[in-house]
Parts: sequence; structure tokens; C-alpha cells
Amino acid sequence: MNKLTAGFKRSAWLSQFSGGVVFVLVSLLPILLVRFFNPSDNPNPQPVATVSAAGTLQVILKPNQVDQFVTGGTINGEPVEFLIDTGSVDVALSHALAQRLRLVLLPGGVSMTGNGNVEHWTAWLEHVNVGGFVAAQVKATVLPNLPGERVLLGMSYLKHLELTLAAGELTLRPASRR
Repeated sequence: MNKLTAGFKRSAWLSQFSGGVVFVLVSLLPILLVRFFNPSDNPNPQPVATVSAAGTLQVILKPNQVDQFVTGGTINGEPVEFLIDTGSVDVALSHALAQRLRLVLLPGGVSMTGNGNVEHWTAWLEHVNVGGFVAAQVKATVLPNLPGERVLLGMSYLKHLELTLAAGELTLRPASRR
């Protein structure tokens, strides 16, 4: 291999590499701009139940910039931020948040997550409140490696509600008793 061929191969690799870096940066630019100019991705920081035209209580949630439903609420009276997650069996929170909330951790098991199988603890939440809809004795999964303090609001709480997705909004109402 002569010097010209070796130099060409090196510059072709560098060109491909730098092109890939530019592509990634351009792809991430809209996300970074949204985060910079609008750092909060919670359009529902303090939801409040209202009375619908039919006379039922409801909480209407608006989606954030990435079409997720994030809302404020409380666990045992302490303010938290929830991400509505109908794919989660339980309410799921980080170990750090569980410690801050002074939850009693019980032996759990293994959870299947997007990052693989993870050992977890179980906790019982005395009260979970979103917009005035309170559920008592809600089962929670405490994960050791869940980043941040956002809580996944899973079906152990959501089963107490009726969820309706229409016109881009998520409406929560008390589940009808059968």
C-alpha cells in the first residue's frame, strides 16, 4: 500500500466519521432547542379535577412536546412528577426517591425493563393523588437504577380511573363501580 492509498483511506474514514457526527448533532438539535427554550416538559404541573358537562369529575391532561402525559401529583402528601405509563403494572419509582419519601422497602423480585431484568423492592404507598383523585394502599416497585425523580404512574393506581384519549388530551375520571 503506497502513501497515497493509505492517506486516501484515512481521509475517507475521517469524512465518514465526521459526517456521522454531524448527522447525530443535527438530529439532536430540535430536542436540545426545545429543552433550552422550554426546560419544563410537564404541561400539567398542578392538575385540578373539574366537573364535566355530564356532571362527572375529570382531570384533563395535555401532552408534552414528545406526546407523553406528564403531571404533578403527590405520594403520601409529598409533591412528585408522574409520567402516565399504562404499560407499567405498578407505580415505579427510583430508590433515591423512595428513600426521600421514607418508604418501607420489602423484598421484591425481578422486573423486566427496557434495560433488561432488574432486581427491585416493593413498597406500599399510603396515598397517591393526581388532581384530587386519591387512591390508598397503592403497590409500588422501587428500582435501583431508575434515573431521576420522575415516577411512572402505572396500573396499580390507574386501575381506579377511567382513561380516555381524545383530541390529543388524556381525560381521567373515576372508574364506574360495577
